[in-house]
Amino acid sequence: MNYIKAILICLMTYWATPALSQQNFFNVPSSDITPKHAFFGQQQLNLAASSIQSSTTMCYGLGHDFEMGLNVIGVKYDFNNQLTTNINTAPFSPMYAFNAQKRVDLSEHWKLGIGGQFGTNQALNGGSFLYTNAVYKNEKNGIKLVSGLYRTSDGYFGPETRNFSDNAELKKLGIQVGIEKNLWKEKLLFQADFISGRHALGEIVIGGAYFLSKHMVLSAGYQIPTFQSKSIKAAVIEFTWVP
Repeated sequence: MNYIKAILICLMTYWATPALSQQNFFNVPSSDITPKHAFFGQQQLNLAASSIQSSTTMCYGLGHDFEMGLNVIGVKYDFNNQLTTNINTAPFSPMYAFNAQKRVDLSEHWKLGIGGQFGTNQALNGGSFLYTNAVYKNEKNGIKLVSGLYRTSDGYFGPETRNFSDNAELKKLGIQVGIEKNLWKEKLLFQADFISGRHALGEIVIGGAYFLSKHMVLSAGYQIPTFQSKSIKAAVIEFTWVP
């Protein structure tokens, strides 16, 4: 009953909130770009033993392989304290962010994705997330690979290192990797992604996606903490509207 109540509160409170963001596997941007004048929307729920966290996203295509938007990140419902916030302690949550992403075509199979997010919470404590992804996609084999570097402020991911270094500047750099493989008729996909670091998003998520219809996708996976990170084990569910 706690899960049902939490899901309803998260959806009723934030599904109607405009939220525009880059498309992703589970956490790692996939560097897919929303077509010109089209909308993309996604509701993600992370179901842990004692809490549920919601992130609502949507993006708008501007053409020329470019998109911009806003997003709402990290709406958390704790079963003991109900809706919780981190107003003055990093990482801040929930965060309300502006974002942008540009894709550059290098060859038939290789692309480059460059993007970032700049957000704040209700106390105007801000943060940023910047990244560059190399993307390999082979339609014939039904496989897509993404690998890149990211840099975040403490406001987004917290003070923990994004790699194995404790140097003040190097600790803000990390790696992110994503993979997608078509399993059946371009309707059932295997997906997994990984974000390095000892922060709350230092984790790997393994799962898949199924096209319920041409525009509606249901994704599910399991989140596993890595390298002594502050992440927690959780089930991940996503409802996605694709143009």
